[in-house]
Amino acid sequence: MTEKELKKLNRYQLLELLIAQTERTNQLQKRLEEAEQALKDKELKIASLGSIAEAAMQLTGIFQSAQEAADLYVNAAKKFAKDVETAAYEEAANILAKAQQARKNTDE
Repeated sequence: MTEKELKKLNRYQLLELLIAQTERTNQLQKRLEEAEQALKDKELKIASLGSIAEAAMQLTGIFQSAQEAADLYVNAAKKFAKDVETAAYEEAANILAKAQQARKNTDE
C-alpha cells in the first residue's frame, strides 16, 4: 500500500490495518519461535549423535583391548595345557619304563 492510499484511510480502517499487521507479526513471531526450537532440537540430536559416535569408538577400543587380553589368556592356557600334556606323557613313559624294568628283574 502506498503512502497516498494510507492517507485516504479513516481511523477505523487504519486501526483494522494495524490490528491485522499485529496479528501477522504475532503469527510470524510464533513461527520464528517454533523454528528456533526445532533448530535447538536438531542441534541437540546432532550433539547426541556425536556423543554416541565417540562412545562407540571408545567401546571399540575397549573391545579390542578385551579381545587382545582374551587372546593372550587363551594362548597361555593352551601353552599350559600343552606343558601339562607333555609332562604327563613323560611321566607315563617313566612309569612304563620302571614297570618294564621291574618285570624284567622279576623274570630273571
